Amino acid sequence: MKRHMHVFVSLALAAFLFGCAAVTQPPQACSPPAQQARLVQKADNFLVILDTSETMAGQYKTASALQLATCTVARMNQCIPDIRLNGGLRVYGRGYWLFSIGQTDLLYGMTPYEKSGLSEALGNVTLACGDSPMAKALTRATEDLKPLSGTSAVILVSDGKATDQGVTEAAQAMKKAFGDRVCIYTIQIGDDYNGAKLLEQIAKIGGCGFSVNADKLAGCSEMSAFVEQVFFTNTCPDADGDSVCDGKDACPGTPAGAKVNAQGCWVIEDVLFDLNKAVLKPAAAPVLDQCVAVLKKCPSVKISIEGHTDNTGSAGYNLDLSRRRAEAVQRYFAEHGICAANLSAQGFGLSKPAASNSTPQGRAKNRRVELHVK
Repeated sequence: MKRHMHVFVSLALAAFLFGCAAVTQPPQACSPPAQQARLVQKADNFLVILDTSETMAGQYKTASALQLATCTVARMNQCIPDIRLNGGLRVYGRGYWLFSIGQTDLLYGMTPYEKSGLSEALGNVTLACGDSPMAKALTRATEDLKPLSGTSAVILVSDGKATDQGVTEAAQAMKKAFGDRVCIYTIQIGDDYNGAKLLEQIAKIGGCGFSVNADKLAGCSEMSAFVEQVFFTNTCPDADGDSVCDGKDACPGTPAGAKVNAQGCWVIEDVLFDLNKAVLKPAAAPVLDQCVAVLKKCPSVKISIEGHTDNTGSAGYNLDLSRRRAEAVQRYFAEHGICAANLSAQGFGLSKPAASNSTPQGRAKNRRVELHVK
């Protein structure tokens, strides 16, 4: 009996060693994005979810999938500028013992980001083995981000082969938990067709991210562009290209659909929000587009976007909610060509009601955004 057990353990150990691949990380020499002065930071936190399961032990082109994955993250690490961020690295599938099932661990963070911290954590990723609990990793990642404020970028690096159920449901739960405060990006290692489709679906659920194959991020310039897209909003020149509001630019009046209050702010009454929400309604698009059209005539004008709430909930909660509402409008303007460097967002919570909070109609009017033209 003991002899049979010895043979079984030997065979299991052989299978374990066959499924695990040692990984080395070559030196990286990539630099952060150029012309950072034209970039405005949009992500306050980021969390890399790295697939270290057995399927990543296989060879892809000139290296193991895991080696390519860790090198991709290392290159990204080099390209992130010295900005204020919280960072983290969660892995899944990495076995610490022979028969690990459903393994996922936070190896780094969530903590104030330092290149050396993420690099050290990556250095501890030396094995690709075990199953691929992608859904579990996404669920745990949601918990990792909950204590943090601001916007978060989740970057899933994987071949797209999951062994557990409910992957898209876990991504949907993450989106539901954070709404417009989270974007999901996926980087595929390898060329598995079904894996690519799953990763594309996960990124689409995030609403503001995208999916890309690691092959397209192999160069430093490509990775620098990826970092710029994930962490920053780009700025733009003014109408005549000189970034100066002068006689060659038509400076803005008041856009259609907006009113000017006693403080000189544009009050855009159609940009209202549901209770406890910071997601722009479709009805807001026409008036926001009118604002965009006016602002594009003189893009050097500074705009302060001020978010407000009703009195439902605590003052601290409403202060954060109002800031997120202002940032939703800020993103809309930046994505539609307004110079991001000229946009600022601030929340005032429940401190400046425009109507009485004693009626549903009054509270609805207080869940608003105002624009101050400087």
